[in-house]
Amino acid sequence: MSEQLCGACRRPKATIQCELCKDWNCRSCAQLLSEDAFSFSRNAAPELRHSRYCQHCWQQHVEPAQADYEQKMADAREVYIFFTTQKRPVPLISREKDKIRVQECGDRDETILRLAFQAVELGCNAVVETQVDHEKVRNAGWQKTAWRGEGFPARVDAEKLERY
Repeated sequence: MSEQLCGACRRPKATIQCELCKDWNCRSCAQLLSEDAFSFSRNAAPELRHSRYCQHCWQQHVEPAQADYEQKMADAREVYIFFTTQKRPVPLISREKDKIRVQECGDRDETILRLAFQAVELGCNAVVETQVDHEKVRNAGWQKTAWRGEGFPARVDAEKLERY
């Protein structure tokens, strides 16, 4: 039986196989992607659903997707959130017809950020009529709080909003 050679450095004892191209890599050359790397994205590309990559596949598929994901995450932090309890009128440009929903988040801030990220994916800069609530889940000796939220993605006039 012959030993596998690493596709990048050509050393023997390559033990990790790229899940895209099936090329063998040694431990130091393989690129590992955690399961929650694209956790906010609702529809990640099929090539991003793997955990082990060679350097070529990493550079070709994962790095551009990570850059795009980080840009969307930065944009999500700038999204305007308008709750249902707000009394001031919102300078809407347009509003989506379908609500976006987030279920079972760890805390309130994560729930709001996930709603904002979904709005950014739809090309919006705000979430209007937002409702965020929680529920205590108890099971024998432990309990946790499960947060959920919903709202309508929308586009608002940022200049008009800043003038208020």
